[in-house]
Amino acid sequence: MRKILLIGMFALTLLSCKQNKQVQAEKVEETVVAGDTHLQEPQQSEAAIHLERNSNNLPDSLVARIQRTACFGRCPIYTLSVYESGYVDYNGEKWVEKEGRFSSRVDQSVIDQLMQKAKAINYFELDHTYDSKYVTDLPATITTLKGENGFHVVVNRYQAPEQLTQFAQEFDQLFKGLDWESVPIK
Repeated sequence: MRKILLIGMFALTLLSCKQNKQVQAEKVEETVVAGDTHLQEPQQSEAAIHLERNSNNLPDSLVARIQRTACFGRCPIYTLSVYESGYVDYNGEKWVEKEGRFSSRVDQSVIDQLMQKAKAINYFELDHTYDSKYVTDLPATITTLKGENGFHVVVNRYQAPEQLTQFAQEFDQLFKGLDWESVPIK
């Protein structure tokens, strides 16, 4: 009798989990069918939190920044900031080749290349967030560029246009081969 009761409870638990997942999947499907391709949700998503945090207190001399955030695995976590003078600041936190704070310099031509790539994908026309509260364990890639009308911040966690993902990869590549100097911690 005990075995039958345990098997019944186990089956009921499995059935309710499966039904809950199906309901969540249907909610996501309804949102996609409704035409919302980047799934912005009414509740504040992780991407919205990153957007709010990264839109405030940006230095006037900042030209561009890319940040990659944590996930539940071994996702690289770092911030790379580029300034008008050509100064580049890199802070590698975890799961990166260089951990710690480093600096370097680039010519104006590198900054111009980055801005041309942004112009080619209409970066300043992109939405600020690409995310879904139904998707977890994804890192965010946050790009910030200074344009004619101020800063434009885009947080990509889920279903961003492919050209934005490609832009972030090209952003990283432009600064990959720099000669980095360690910045002492004060």
